[in-house]
Amino acid sequence: MKLFVFGAISAYGFAALVLVSSAKLGVLPVQADVAPSRLEARVLGSALHAAVARHAPNGGNPMAASDENLIAGAKLYRQMCSRCHGLSKESDNGYGRSFYPPAPHLALNRPSYNDNEMFWIVKHGIRNTAMPAWGNLLSDDEIWQVVTLVRKFDSLPDSATLELLGHHP
Repeated sequence: MKLFVFGAISAYGFAALVLVSSAKLGVLPVQADVAPSRLEARVLGSALHAAVARHAPNGGNPMAASDENLIAGAKLYRQMCSRCHGLSKESDNGYGRSFYPPAPHLALNRPSYNDNEMFWIVKHGIRNTAMPAWGNLLSDDEIWQVVTLVRKFDSLPDSATLELLGHHP
């Protein structure tokens, strides 16, 4: 049993040594225009989800999905988010796709994060990605309005859709 434990520790230690050496020698890929390996995407994606879930506030979204809040969220989203995350299902988010990891096209793909986690991401950003921390520019209520809008992308009232697209009545 002692040999097995020693062998396991040695194997993990060797793997860590190879990883650190590879990083120090500069052989690990760091460019944003090459797709990551499945292992890299899986490990980093899992780490990101776990960290966000751990730090996100508890409770539910305090922002009602009223027309007023959705219109306000649409205006903020159009101004601050749409260039990276797409404006509508028909829009292109080529700018956001150029990042590593690519910014999700939120009008097409529902986020796998819950409302509290999305709030935390918008407020604090994600290190080593292009997602900035908006908490210095937006109030908590404004961030909740954007989160509410993103959650309702599939069922927006016409007034919010017009605001999102920049068509003011």
